[in-house]
Amino acid sequence: MVRILAATDFTEDNRPVLEFTANMARQTGGKMYLLHAVEPCMMDAAGSMAADDLLGGFATVPAVNEPPENLVLAMADQRAKMLAEAISKQYDIPIYGKAEEADDIVSCVHDFCRRHNIDILVIGNRHHSLLTSILLGNTAEKLVRAAKIPVTVVPCGPKAK
Repeated sequence: MVRILAATDFTEDNRPVLEFTANMARQTGGKMYLLHAVEPCMMDAAGSMAADDLLGGFATVPAVNEPPENLVLAMADQRAKMLAEAISKQYDIPIYGKAEEADDIVSCVHDFCRRHNIDILVIGNRHHSLLTSILLGNTAEKLVRAAKIPVTVVPCGPKAK
């Protein structure tokens, strides 16, 4: 069974990545994995955020007795699992959803691929401006360069439509 990972940031722009991966998993009879990497800066910022700002689309805070920085990771993990469940029902395929803390997104994604024996990685590319790419780098490009497995890059964002 082929194992296909969709790396997601939960934005609506990233929807084509999830749909492409789900279709690929359904057509190949494979299993889809969904990963969201949570950067430490997001978890650090949680300590100074109001509870309403931490909800990120949830009606209630998950029942966890954790400091705020762990709450952000727990909420992201819950969101990944909920998204995986919704896509699983829509496409009638098995999906494993997970959020993990990532000091480095590229390392996090590739470590996940190694640990879960992922065969194909699917990522999105938002077509950032040249200046943004120069100043901040391009995560999609870094993921492709560091890959040891096939990577499919799906166009995302307003320029992709």
